[in-house]
Amino acid sequence: KKKFIKIMKKTHVPNFYYNIEGTGRDDERFYLNKDEHGWNVYYAERGCKTTNKYFNSESEALEYICKRLTE
Repeated sequence: KKKFIKIMKKTHVPNFYYNIEGTGRDDERFYLNKDEHGWNVYYAERGCKTTNKYFNSESEALEYICKRLTE
């Protein structure tokens, strides 16, 4: 998580574009949650999940979010 946050700051991605703490409302941003299926990354938009992917590790999930936000 520290490396992810460092990259986000370096590339000037505002922290309101993501929530990697697994808490909060479904504002328009990427979310990272751990559940029984693995690490879930989704993008919430107007209360709907428009992206919903699962990863085996937290680092894979964070890499996915990083790639989506820095492209």
